[in-house]
Amino acid sequence: MRRVRTYHPNQGEYLAGGLNHLQRMDQDEFAHIRDTENVYYPFASKSEWELANWLASGALAQKEIDAYLRLQRTKDFPVSFNTAKDLRTRIESLPEVPHWRFQEIKVGSYQTKDPLILYWRDGLEIVEHLFSNPVFAHCMDMRPYREFEETANGDSLPSGHSFVGVIGASDKTPLTIGTGNKEMHPLLLSLANIHAAVRMKATSHSFALAAYLPIPKFRNVSPAVQAVLSARVYHFAVSIVMKNLKIANRDGMVLSDPNGNLRIIHTPLVAWIADYPEQLLVACTSSKNSPISVATADQFGDPNPHPPRLRQNTLTAIHEACTSCDPCDIAAFHKVCLTKRLNGVVEPFWADWGDACPSVFLTPDALHQWHKFYFDHCLQWVINIIGGAELDRRLSLLQPRIGMRSWPNGILTLKQCTGREHRELEKVLPVVAAGALPDDVLCAIRAITEFIFLAQNIYHYDETLHALTEALREFHHYKRSIISAGGRQGKNGLLQHFQIPKLELAQHVVRSTRAMGAPYQWSSDITERCHITHVKVPYRLSNRRDFHFQCCRFLDRQEKQRFFQLFTTLKTAGAPLINEMLREATQMQMHYPESTWIANVLPDEQRISSVTPKTSIFDRDHSHISSDNSTAFLVTLKPHFPNISVDDTALFLSIKDLRPALGDFFSGRSYLSRNGRRLSSPHCHLPFTDLHAWDKFRIQQRSTQNPLSLSPPQTIQAIPPSSNMPWGRAHTVLISHESGDVVSADRYLVAQVRAILQPITVPPSPVLLYVEFFNFSNVHFAVVDGIRVIAPAPKIEMFVVQRRVRSNGQRLGDIIRLDDVHSLVQLVPKFGAHAPSEMTCDNCLEVGREFYVNGFAGKEIFHAILSYQ
Repeated sequence: MRRVRTYHPNQGEYLAGGLNHLQRMDQDEFAHIRDTENVYYPFASKSEWELANWLASGALAQKEIDAYLRLQRTKDFPVSFNTAKDLRTRIESLPEVPHWRFQEIKVGSYQTKDPLILYWRDGLEIVEHLFSNPVFAHCMDMRPYREFEETANGDSLPSGHSFVGVIGASDKTPLTIGTGNKEMHPLLLSLANIHAAVRMKATSHSFALAAYLPIPKFRNVSPAVQAVLSARVYHFAVSIVMKNLKIANRDGMVLSDPNGNLRIIHTPLVAWIADYPEQLLVACTSSKNSPISVATADQFGDPNPHPPRLRQNTLTAIHEACTSCDPCDIAAFHKVCLTKRLNGVVEPFWADWGDACPSVFLTPDALHQWHKFYFDHCLQWVINIIGGAELDRRLSLLQPRIGMRSWPNGILTLKQCTGREHRELEKVLPVVAAGALPDDVLCAIRAITEFIFLAQNIYHYDETLHALTEALREFHHYKRSIISAGGRQGKNGLLQHFQIPKLELAQHVVRSTRAMGAPYQWSSDITERCHITHVKVPYRLSNRRDFHFQCCRFLDRQEKQRFFQLFTTLKTAGAPLINEMLREATQMQMHYPESTWIANVLPDEQRISSVTPKTSIFDRDHSHISSDNSTAFLVTLKPHFPNISVDDTALFLSIKDLRPALGDFFSGRSYLSRNGRRLSSPHCHLPFTDLHAWDKFRIQQRSTQNPLSLSPPQTIQAIPPSSNMPWGRAHTVLISHESGDVVSADRYLVAQVRAILQPITVPPSPVLLYVEFFNFSNVHFAVVDGIRVIAPAPKIEMFVVQRRVRSNGQRLGDIIRLDDVHSLVQLVPKFGAHAPSEMTCDNCLEVGREFYVNGFAGKEIFHAILSYQ
């Protein structure tokens, strides 16, 4: 579908004369020395700076740095700093980044276990720092737009002014495991103007730490009073950080953009990334309520969305509570607030931030609201119904694939799961549970899985939002069957309700998408990663005492080191400090803007960071590109089995009809012209005698959602049989084939790759595959315009296939070209009520009779199959 980009009616204006961050670095107090004597000042040379940069990277403690500097070899090649303290002092003297402050917060006469210290940086300084970063010059939008099928609503903005949307994120994170009970509460900021694909990568450094919020522990107070006071401290602390951002949003502020141009900028709050408890805290809502709608706990399972909780609703309720009770009488005020579904906060940090409304800026969080929900609830429903042992057995029977999580021991024995395990489980749970679950329960599980896959779309249209709504509606239609089958169980037995907060939040995904764009960009994956780099790593490098201050100093040095490395690289090469793209970068390269900039202006320069864009298969010199330029294939330059005869190849691959299959292929007779029969004899003559063979090849496709971007490369194996794997390991693919069934407007077949071959000829022959065919089941079909089109099986909505065999029962295989492969697909046996005892992960495709084509095996195959349907 064609996308339409509708821009904001106001065109932002700019004037020359500003300075981006690197240009400001070039005008600090030591700029003259760096221009005339030594660009690496306060370090003596490039080599000394490289050593200092590595020593201060955090790999070594101060004692270890001191020990290194006392080594005789170091003394033989002396450096200008003698101690770790001297080294850190020099790094801290590098050009400034937004500086840290600290402030003690006192709450009336209440006493706390430890002083409440807010370590923070000014929010406006951070936004200015990110906005003036030249690294983002080609991945930052200066004019708001909406890429959708609707016309964007105009926002009030003075003529010539521009928006810089502020994204906030906060969440507590533990520092210790098992003992210590230490935690920190980081507050992160980013800009909505930075392209989502860049912003979602931790290596882009597009999220900056704004504060370590205090975590109050009051003495001699009730839990209710503790909760109210903690919430008030949170909002007060965030207000301190955001004070100047609110002023800039109201009045405008002159800031330099990445190219050094001056713009009048307004800074509205666009999004706040948080999990459900944090959303309640931000929205000033009491527990067992929705933070973004008027729904209460007993309405969380309703099939229709409730009206949003608007900012005026909350502010009016706070005003009424303050009128009826003194807010300083915490205990009494808390009781009044509970009747109004409030948490006791009197001054929300967002109240004076323009028109910021929690029902809008509290965006869906894929990691917690979808993936964690799926693991905590959907998985448990299936386990309760079919049993954990049966589910583990089915998961262990799936054929292993490179790049996909395998489950050799199932899931019950897993001690800890990450977001990756949650996502990987979504790909297989519906298809492995099919046959053991009641049909209506299978419909519910499949529908909620489909909702999650659709919600992660990069682009949304009216039809995809309609499909989202319908998938959620279908889940609610069938959800009672989960209770009937015994799936909903609590500590005290069966549950008769679906009072799940994340299920209620799912009702508002469509509304949020229309207002805020695709939800994938608001996932907390990136902020969870920042918890490691901005919180846990600095903590582990501290002495565990007064660690907040040490963490701030460490991050300050890290940020200065990163920019000084970029600055010196450009200055020594005589390159401009403005990010001018000399040649067009690929879409993949633009996801790594800093490395792309350096590679663009200094092609021979060594990489300056630990991450560089990976070369796509499309860009490899010896790749094979499909005729429509949609797919790239790659085999290694050195074959895994070089120079072997045709008969020897047939023997070790256990392919009895390899020679006649090659004979039919090189005779030029098509599959249909010979009606699939094998016309060449077992001893036919071939125009070659030897072959090269491989046991795997790689494939990469252009994304079905966005042809300008590439899907991750995938590996397809064709491992020969051996004593360890008597059947070998042969993956399955979707191919274009003249004998295929009509799927959508094209003819496709599922095939199992048994061999990857290249006849040794002059000129070189193309790479060929020997595959065994599967037929789509003729039980499920539809007639469209007089043409019989295959259809997916009902309930699970997946295509069913079985092996194509000859009249004598022999599997039917043939030779195809490598570029006939369309995509990798996953076949999962139809297990029935119980998984067969003789089946293993190595023989599951050999002993099974019918198979599902797993439509949830990956996002690309999901959208491809969705388009077929």
